[in-house]
Amino acid sequence: MKTEKTRFTIGRERTCDIPIADDSVSRLHAELSLLEGDKLFLTDCHSSNGTLLLRDGQSRRITQEIVRPTDHIQFGNVVLPMADILSSISGRRPAAGHKTPNPETRPPAGAKVVRCECGAIKPEGKKCPACGI
Repeated sequence: MKTEKTRFTIGRERTCDIPIADDSVSRLHAELSLLEGDKLFLTDCHSSNGTLLLRDGQSRRITQEIVRPTDHIQFGNVVLPMADILSSISGRRPAAGHKTPNPETRPPAGAKVVRCECGAIKPEGKKCPACGI
């Protein structure tokens, strides 16, 4: 995984690198750091509903943890595979010829957003700006 950025924010706030549109997720819920040797370090940012690591059929609340690409992470009531989080991060860099969406294509403040099949966040009932579905 090649990327310039090494820290990614996860939370309900639309400005997070990985936004999660769910009320059980704190505005700034967690931070994922990419360390040397392809290690992944996840930190809970004092979230209201906690961050849980789901590994080998066990779940436990974490504050800081080295995580694996095969793990699942629960942010509030939302469970995401680390593989999906990592693919979201690697997709943060625009590909050659990729057009960045105009600010007016973003949903208005307070609009309900959902996660598309491709993993991007889109306004409910609208086409995804990333994949067009």
